Amino acid sequence: MRVVAVGASARGIEAFRLFFESMPADSGMGFVVVLHSSADRKSLLAEIIARWTAMPVVEAADGDRVGPNRVYVVPPGHVATLRQGRLRLRRLAADVPREAAPTDEFFDSLAAELGENAVGIVLSGTGHDGVLGLKAIKARGGLTLAQGSDGTAPQHSGMPDSAIATGVVDLIVPVQDMPRLLMRVDGSLAPSAQAASALQTDGARLDICEILRAQVSHDFSQYKDKTLLRRVGHRMQVLGLAALADYAARLEKDHGEAVLLFRDLLIGVTTFFRDVGAFEAVKQVVVPRLFEGKGASNTVRVWVPGCATGEEAYSLAILLREHMDGLNAVPKVQVFAIDIDEPAIATAWAGRYLATLLGGIPPPCWAACRPSDGRGSSPASRTATSSPRRSATFAPSRRTAWCGTRRSPAWTWCPAATC
Repeated sequence: MRVVAVGASARGIEAFRLFFESMPADSGMGFVVVLHSSADRKSLLAEIIARWTAMPVVEAADGDRVGPNRVYVVPPGHVATLRQGRLRLRRLAADVPREAAPTDEFFDSLAAELGENAVGIVLSGTGHDGVLGLKAIKARGGLTLAQGSDGTAPQHSGMPDSAIATGVVDLIVPVQDMPRLLMRVDGSLAPSAQAASALQTDGARLDICEILRAQVSHDFSQYKDKTLLRRVGHRMQVLGLAALADYAARLEKDHGEAVLLFRDLLIGVTTFFRDVGAFEAVKQVVVPRLFEGKGASNTVRVWVPGCATGEEAYSLAILLREHMDGLNAVPKVQVFAIDIDEPAIATAWAGRYLATLLGGIPPPCWAACRPSDGRGSSPASRTATSSPRRSATFAPSRRTAWCGTRRSPAWTWCPAATC
């Protein structure tokens, strides 16, 4: 069963009306409404939405099992997550700033719980709530939508505009069109490579790679076949296409679709300290050697190609900072990280992550993180502290493959590189 999480701010009531009036009552999907609103006001949203749909609409309670053809409205002053098919609610503390991001937290848990069956929708609202959560859904293969316009523009475009700017939104459409598109995607099967001969499939794959190379100047012909076809299949579902050849034809004439597929292919699942054994070896063996013979006038440099959204680079920066704390003469440190995905680089520069994405950080390293200021992230999220943050430099790789001169590539002055 797909679960559709719909996020908006208190000023997005009209968007909810347009969505639920157009949504069939027998879609087979479950719906969770997350309203970014003040905790000190009573909400009548469940009663209001019930006027617009034949589906049962209830205010969510801790332990509710999410079922099909039902709508659950998270009450104000609470943050909801999904665990083993049930809603888990916790009350926000009185001292939590209004910038708390309940949409981000629910989207993030939905992605972890349901993967490809997660759907995240960002409607009219102010602020940035939902941006990080949509990224989590996209990374797990789920479907992401944001409210666009055809004369019914979102009354408050902060939330949808912020989501769209990340490049992870599958569909940017007027809110009243979303139900029809959800039904189309839910009723279609992901295209299977087995539906065509292996020769036809490989031919279509190579055609798609050649079109991508021409459209976005990157060659994916050596990309893992199954992963590429899975990402292509996702885009075909979104567009309602059934044949690889039809998608290749669409791709050739639609530069925007080429960019969307390019971004889908770049999405990587990465976490802090992802390979515990490898990072322990780096800590015990590599890091001490990097600092051997170095003093305050020296610089320790590490290169991280393919850094994605920055977790690996920050993990290394944390280990380097931890080692520096035990030194008398402390050299300068630079972690130089690059990636071809510019939206991912922007996330890395911001250094802001949901708390659920920080689970891999060993407890002794938590001193290298601090609570975020709440802008666009959940109250439980944290950002890299000034020291690791100052140590890391992020840049798009096509602009930094050669540093300083054409004869001085980045890796020649970095004694360590990760891959």
